[in-house]
Amino acid sequence: MTIYAAELERVIKAPRALVWAVVSDTNRWDRAAGLAPAKYSWIKEGSSNLRLAKAKELGLDLEWIEPPYQWIEGSMVEGLRRFRKGPLNAGGFRVTLEEEAGGTRVKARSYVDSGWLVGQMQKMKFQSALVRYLGGIASVLEGATAGRSAVLDEPAVVQARRLLAGSYDETTSGPRTPADLAQLESRAGRMLERPVKKELVEKVVAFLRDRPDEEVASIRPFELARTWGLDRRDVLRAFLYATEVGLTNLSWQINCPVCRVGASVIDTLGDLGQKSHCGACEIDYEVDFAKHVEAVFPVSDAVRRVSSSLYCASSPAFLPHVMAQLRLDPGASATHAMEIPLGSLHLRTLWTRRTADAEIKERPAKLIVKVGEAHIEITPSGTTTGKTEVVISNESAGEIALLFERSAWSADAVLGTAIASMPEFANLFATEAPAAGVELRVGHVALLFSDLTGSTALYEKVGDAKAFAIVEDHFRICEAEIARYGGAIVKTMGDAVMASFATLDDAGRAALAMIRAHDAKYQSMGLGVKIGIHAGPSLMVRANERLDYFGTTVNVTARLQAQAASSEVVLMADAARSPLLRPIFADLPERVFEAHLKGIKETQSLVGFEAVETSTDRSGVVNVDDGGRAKSTS
Repeated sequence: MTIYAAELERVIKAPRALVWAVVSDTNRWDRAAGLAPAKYSWIKEGSSNLRLAKAKELGLDLEWIEPPYQWIEGSMVEGLRRFRKGPLNAGGFRVTLEEEAGGTRVKARSYVDSGWLVGQMQKMKFQSALVRYLGGIASVLEGATAGRSAVLDEPAVVQARRLLAGSYDETTSGPRTPADLAQLESRAGRMLERPVKKELVEKVVAFLRDRPDEEVASIRPFELARTWGLDRRDVLRAFLYATEVGLTNLSWQINCPVCRVGASVIDTLGDLGQKSHCGACEIDYEVDFAKHVEAVFPVSDAVRRVSSSLYCASSPAFLPHVMAQLRLDPGASATHAMEIPLGSLHLRTLWTRRTADAEIKERPAKLIVKVGEAHIEITPSGTTTGKTEVVISNESAGEIALLFERSAWSADAVLGTAIASMPEFANLFATEAPAAGVELRVGHVALLFSDLTGSTALYEKVGDAKAFAIVEDHFRICEAEIARYGGAIVKTMGDAVMASFATLDDAGRAALAMIRAHDAKYQSMGLGVKIGIHAGPSLMVRANERLDYFGTTVNVTARLQAQAASSEVVLMADAARSPLLRPIFADLPERVFEAHLKGIKETQSLVGFEAVETSTDRSGVVNVDDGGRAKSTS
């Protein structure tokens, strides 16, 4: 067989990293080139776990293996398909990029290894597609990036996605299936009746109507919030209501802890098991609801039936945190120029899972990477403000695929505890919980327990009806303050409230606000609130057909609440002195004490803070009353 190649060179007037981010998306390219969508699985080839793809094109069954693609962010991308079935022997795509005055010079090559007739047809097809593809990239990038430059410390793919949110080109953006306007308008009208700002409703509706299929097939609200420059929780709240009225659905993506990519998607938490599997990494892992489970929002089929076809599973766009992926034969070495960002750098190999970490405080002039049989050695030297010379040597007995990752970078993902702490989620999706008997691990959740004091005497004093109305109002006060600080009520138990938060500092702010709001209204009637807050790992379960938590963290929080006095927040001493919480409780009267918490062997050091209002004069002195307690001068 013979190589038949289409080649094109073009200057695009946009920053090189952003051009690379779009050009390197081989899923976009394969779609633009008219290739057929594929179904992927995994196959073992020696010690390597490789992608096996199957597709049908022009009535022919095609089957190929995709070795790991190679790329360096901002510089190059190279993909290869080795065919096992069909008229082709192989096919590939390679792009290199160079700085050019006022822009980026792109050199693209797409080829097949085949017989004459098929080869000539594919060459003509690819040549025409390259002209359209690079032309489309130029049309959407040159306007969007005018006066902008790429930021090295954020993945180029993420920056480009944000910049292109307001533009559309069919060749590069993909199909845009028409929406059912009658359904869209009807459901949008219902959403306008919900507690969501009209401007935000209009943004959501326009996004669902106008954006390409692939963008509305799996919507990430926090990513959209960054693009729109809006509060993350406001946008998430809007999509929860959009789901309630039928504009979108709520699905759960289970992300792999190693490659950080979605290993599977389920429709309800009831379908979620305690373990999941990642075919790319060949691992089974215990699912952590706080770290691995991401809420995504596909557009409703009733509003818009979009295509979710996959053309290339190996695209660098699916791994935005991976700035480089390179293959080396055993005993081989290679030198590359890379732009190494500051921060935590994580290196790992596919298949053998060797890892190494380095903290990049100054960009090294040279980075030597040696991959042995059981380890990776990283040696930086010198400093530079430009590219780093990266020398890689494979000292192992097998082929390696080496990945350079931004380990500190975190995607704008709506992870489990973030959405579970939304009051709208708790109210609108009350039955969205794990299956009966399934205990999901939550690596970190902040909990608050409150209890109302003086309620028994109140019932005797004012009668059952009036006392009950006051207690119900107390619950409304608690719910409002918990929601204001990003939490959600998990359940009420008699006069007590259990709430969850994504962070302990949010729980601390809510605790103080709850006590102050309650005391301002009901302290004179002899009613008080005492609160305990704590954070740590927990288990999430289905209880009474609702989401609930249990475990040591739950028990400790309840015990802390029992140690509190009226109008006091109690927490562990080490948490109280942490940098995040110290400013929240600054200047409040405190009670430092030790107590034995039921179920915990050792005596614990605790701190209680009295939730009085404080003010500081210009000299920085807190005003206190005659009893030594801080008092407000407002």
